Amino acid sequence: MTAEDYEAAFHGIDLPPSIELVQGSIIPDLKEFLAKELYILKTSKNERVLNPIRYRLDIVLKLLESNEQKG
Repeated sequence: MTAEDYEAAFHGIDLPPSIELVQGSIIPDLKEFLAKELYILKTSKNERVLNPIRYRLDIVLKLLESNEQKG
């Protein structure tokens, strides 16, 4: 996915202040995390940098979608 695809996917989702990405790895400021990750995704051309960012963003999306279905 592109940065624009991720922005569209996150648009309208009620973001919690923090989220546990994986056990023991907490993102304390989710909005700041997303802004930084999307900025890097937009500006970097290095796939070795982009692939982990996409992976983390995919995990966050899945967690948020899972939380929406529960609530």
